[in-house]
Amino acid sequence: MLDFGEEPMPLKPGEYALEVRSDRLWIEAWTDDRTLSRRIISVDEHATGVLDCSVHRFGGTPAKLTFLDLERPQTAHRRLSGTRRSFGEQFRRMLTRQFPGWEIATLTTGMDLQRSFSPVFPRARLLLGGQQIAAMACPSLPNENELLTFALLWFHHLRRADRSTSLALFLPETAGCLTAHRLRWLDSEVLRPRLFRFNEHGSAGEVDAEDLGNLDTRVAASGEPVLRKEPLLARRADEYALEGAVRSTVKLLAADLLSKPVHSQVISFGGLDRDAIDLLAMSDSGRLCVIELKATEDIHLPIQALDYWVRTNWHAERGELAHLFPGIPIAAVAAKLMLVAPALAFHPANATVLRYFRSCIDVERIGVNSNWENELRVVLRLRGADGPQSHGSSYEYSSQSPEYQEGDFESQSGTGSTA
Repeated sequence: MLDFGEEPMPLKPGEYALEVRSDRLWIEAWTDDRTLSRRIISVDEHATGVLDCSVHRFGGTPAKLTFLDLERPQTAHRRLSGTRRSFGEQFRRMLTRQFPGWEIATLTTGMDLQRSFSPVFPRARLLLGGQQIAAMACPSLPNENELLTFALLWFHHLRRADRSTSLALFLPETAGCLTAHRLRWLDSEVLRPRLFRFNEHGSAGEVDAEDLGNLDTRVAASGEPVLRKEPLLARRADEYALEGAVRSTVKLLAADLLSKPVHSQVISFGGLDRDAIDLLAMSDSGRLCVIELKATEDIHLPIQALDYWVRTNWHAERGELAHLFPGIPIAAVAAKLMLVAPALAFHPANATVLRYFRSCIDVERIGVNSNWENELRVVLRLRGADGPQSHGSSYEYSSQSPEYQEGDFESQSGTGSTA
């Protein structure tokens, strides 16, 4: 049973009751730590394994209730979408408590492929006077790695109409460290980010990102392979091939890069889906260069590369990378960051995310030819968030009007919100 705004409740023999009281139909269910009682008003839709009902909560408040037969495979997507919408309603309550007096103009989990908005993370637009907040919530710790990319896209979308927009992020109490570390290297003057953590009961509180703990990171000894969480075959074969092609012709990326040594998989990280830098090189002036590779389109490329760049500089400042470049002093400057992929494989949203990197991060997107397996060539170079000259100075990943408005849950209950 899905009661939107609450966790799904199993209906087990002896743990629920369906009965008529004074010509009114009631459903009651209970577990060890929770009870639910609803008056059923009507059946709105009946499909295979699904029963959508209108109900009254305690006090007569109207609501929706869905019964799902989990043995029917047709109901799997409904349970997923119902869980997401329930978390979205919890997010609504968090926003109401944390921002009293603000109007929640938009709150949705609807998928928007055109703007790359994910249904995993509920997003909201809050208004008060001339102020606007772009808010987003992360449902669980495993989802944190992808949160910031989608949050920046949502922020950018709203800021195009109102430049006074600020960013608010809500994460589970077991999460937040990774996001806090990333936020330190984004443009805080523009984003003005605030971080909140919530417990299993949905109670949230603001936290100081500077107070959150450290992340695990490890440098391999010279010649030592990095321990992986997954078998080597889990990584795509074409990405390994691209790494080999770039490593053997690294001077094509920049003429001042040393041909040797070029290290692969040197720094491993805790709490990330991938656990090692693709390539680490050095210029003839002693400047480190972090090279992140993608053989296919990846919307998270900039944020993932930022993780590697931050940790490389952290270890370099402590002299923990000197053994990788014997006899070559490492310059006391921040590493350069190169994002390398086939020119047509950069996700359109990558440039938008890069707009919010701090100016001290020297990042370059390098596109190679699509048939790089035969002979690798560089066919595209873009600094930071720059777009190709053919797109002109007004290049944006989304060409839609900034006045676009999304509906709330009630107006997004169709296929868009259940994808």
